[in-house]
Amino acid sequence: MLATVHRVWPYARSLIYVTLITAAIFPVRHHLNVLNTAFVYLIAIVAFSLRNDIWPSMLASVAAFVASDFFYVPPIYRLTIERPDHLLTLVVFLGVAIVITRLVVQARTRTEEELQRGRQTATLYDLSTALIGEVSLDATLLAITSRVREIFALDSCAIFIVDADHLQPRSVVGQSLPLNDPNLTALLNWVLETRQVAGIAPGKAQLRPPGPPGASPRWNFARGNRDRPLLLFPIATSRRALGVLVVARRPGRPRVSIEESRLLETFANQAAIAIERSLLSEEQSRADLLARSDALKSALLSAVSHDLRTPLTSIKAAATSLLQPGAHWTTADRRDLLEAINEETDRLNRLVESLLDLSRVEAGELRPELDWFDLREAIYHALDQSERVLRDLRVDVSIEQALPPLRFDFVMIGQVLTNLLENTAKYSPPGSRIALSASRSGESVEVAVQDVGAGIPAGEEERIFDKFYRVDAPNRPLGSGIGLAICRGFVEAHGGRIWAMRNAERGMTVRFTLPLPSTVEAPATDALTTITETGTAGW
Repeated sequence: MLATVHRVWPYARSLIYVTLITAAIFPVRHHLNVLNTAFVYLIAIVAFSLRNDIWPSMLASVAAFVASDFFYVPPIYRLTIERPDHLLTLVVFLGVAIVITRLVVQARTRTEEELQRGRQTATLYDLSTALIGEVSLDATLLAITSRVREIFALDSCAIFIVDADHLQPRSVVGQSLPLNDPNLTALLNWVLETRQVAGIAPGKAQLRPPGPPGASPRWNFARGNRDRPLLLFPIATSRRALGVLVVARRPGRPRVSIEESRLLETFANQAAIAIERSLLSEEQSRADLLARSDALKSALLSAVSHDLRTPLTSIKAAATSLLQPGAHWTTADRRDLLEAINEETDRLNRLVESLLDLSRVEAGELRPELDWFDLREAIYHALDQSERVLRDLRVDVSIEQALPPLRFDFVMIGQVLTNLLENTAKYSPPGSRIALSASRSGESVEVAVQDVGAGIPAGEEERIFDKFYRVDAPNRPLGSGIGLAICRGFVEAHGGRIWAMRNAERGMTVRFTLPLPSTVEAPATDALTTITETGTAGW
């Protein structure tokens, strides 16, 4: 019934319009001749054609022709025409009205089509801008759903992506959707398989069976969700189906029009390209990560094979000597062999810990356990740890008295200091001086380790922090070249920076910074975490 009224109403409106025009000019009919009346009707028909379709406008032209003859052409109130000139006027009026009506309707239709194409282009442009610059999959999906919901004034928008052969909701904005509804799940899979647009309309609470082959099935919500219609669009490329775009408007708001539906379908095809690009980018990133991991493993094995063999050989030789049948070792000889085993075991343990630290740095998995500490304590603790390698050197320690407590990971910063001291000891001649200082520098505390060793070639100041890099120097000591790379990773994880400088005369200085806390953050002195109880007055 409503559909019939909707079809008939434009024609009824044209008759009502002509009736109103006739009633408007009827009181002044004595002052108008047939030609004047025809012009008035012609202007009215043109105005009507600007807002209506062709056939209702044609009906209005014919109705105006009849009304002119009946009310204004003698004899009035009769559908007869006595004078030939009146007949010619009415016939010309009808012909001109029909021609102008057709031209006006065609011009209006073309204008509306151009405006519609302009709106479509502008909408697609707005939607496409959401895809530009986004690389990661989650960012791309969120940009799509948010922009679609905003432009089309939707209540909900969601994207389901194929993950492990199942559709999973990856980005949902707006009001909640019935994600666990079995009917929605079935429809999502149907759209994904057939790559056809489908919808859920308000209606019964059951799933209706599909129609003929090739026809879209009619689906409905389960009870409680059936008052919110949905539209589903496949997201697919020529190679594969990637997912489904779901949009919804609540009842009482205008439904998604045919024009909007076509735009959404077009954009779903564009979104498929962006989503596939993001998926390929993620796959490429995983492949690159695996390649870097393999390269790192190969480089680690190549770099540390000798360093691992050396302590193992020493441990094996000492242990074999102690176990040799018939050997009579003095107490001093046995102690020397045991000390050698102990030292080489410590060396091997430090090398393994360094490899683990480097793998954490490379993987980006450093999570410093920050707490409040006195930097002096970390410095003296590192000096104690490095006592064996520093025994032939003189270390001058200079620490500013007014240094405030700092937030840092005691183990990490202690390892940084130990690595710097041991690296300096390797390249410093016996009996030389090493200077270790700590002082304020702007908004941070700066720690410096200075030696008078062989130094570094000009232009190599940054390269020494690369993994496996070692300075090419005479009588180069053994080492894997990963200590300074670990230092850089640990310092940067604290928000500081580390760099090296050539000294004016000889040797080099390595400096690193740790950020100073704000006045509000700094704790009282008695709130500091204490690591050691004994002092290090010997340094």
